[in-house]
Amino acid sequence: MRIAFVIPNFGTGGAERVASLLCNEWTSVGHAVTAITFEPPSAVPAYALHDAVTLEHIDAIKPKNSMISVAVTNVRRLFRLRKAIRKLAPDVIVAFTTEANVVTLWAAFGLGIPVVVSERNQPDRPGLSWARRLARRRSYGTASAIVVQTEAIADWVRSRFKVPVHVIANPVNLQSWTMRLNKPATKKRLVSAGRLVPQKGFDRLIASFARLALKHPEWTLVICGEGRDRLALETEINRRSLHYRVSMPGVQEAMYRVFADTDLFVLPSRFEGYPNVLVEALAAGCPVIATDCPGAVGEILDGGRYGLLVPADDDDALTFGLDRMMSDEDLRSRYAATARQAVAGLDVVQIGKCWLDLFTALAERH
Repeated sequence: MRIAFVIPNFGTGGAERVASLLCNEWTSVGHAVTAITFEPPSAVPAYALHDAVTLEHIDAIKPKNSMISVAVTNVRRLFRLRKAIRKLAPDVIVAFTTEANVVTLWAAFGLGIPVVVSERNQPDRPGLSWARRLARRRSYGTASAIVVQTEAIADWVRSRFKVPVHVIANPVNLQSWTMRLNKPATKKRLVSAGRLVPQKGFDRLIASFARLALKHPEWTLVICGEGRDRLALETEINRRSLHYRVSMPGVQEAMYRVFADTDLFVLPSRFEGYPNVLVEALAAGCPVIATDCPGAVGEILDGGRYGLLVPADDDDALTFGLDRMMSDEDLRSRYAATARQAVAGLDVVQIGKCWLDLFTALAERH
């Protein structure tokens, strides 16, 4: 099968991580995969792609935030993407993220090729512009299928679009994640990771850690990732005199090494889609504490069976939960012992096949 995969870029985000895993898996079982991004030809993927995956850049990144620039760039994307699709003549097209979904649906209109679009975050999330909401509302009805990660999001989509909706969780390559190392009891490390943006709640995590720093002098905090909030977060760390206890090393290409040296993973998000970093922490056998925010966090942790859940938007609850986990080594050990059970059904081989079954059904129907 010839599969065209459209995504704005292959940066360090969760959608890009999933895209690379799926493209690699489909290629490994004999399908011809072409990944199309809006990036310039010089762009290098943040995640490794299989040698057999064809990478094509249509060079249509938005240069400015003005309405005119957005409009011009989207028209350029539409025509360049349509040209690429006609040349490839794929059996199916799949697009990730609202930004790519809308353009892909218009670019493929009338070509007779099934198009699967996938929302990769909370669809009603804060910060999504009215223009994108309108574009989504006008275009999603033309999709052959919409893929989401949770039943809650599926219900939201079904209530708005008369299109088949499929729930497919994010994959993880279980073989690539090794269990954590045994560490000296005198040194403990709390780890979090993600884009440095308000959604991820790192400001709340720093505040909670500050309240517990004197009580738990053996613990340090590591926040991995990059984003526009770096300066603000660093300023807050310095203001609280935590620069010797809190580090922000940026994006880590080998998170398995980070997780191997992690005593407790925390996800303090305000909202999520299907957080890959949480799945990967569980696959690495890390004990987890997370906010029960909108998204798939509660589903992944099975309501608290596989990790401690604390109420979202409750700083006191986050601090109390952290204190409990940091104080109780037996509790951390119990969660660590069952962590991989939470993601046993998410191996990339199984999830990749779910996508391929959908593609086959759509291709046969067309």
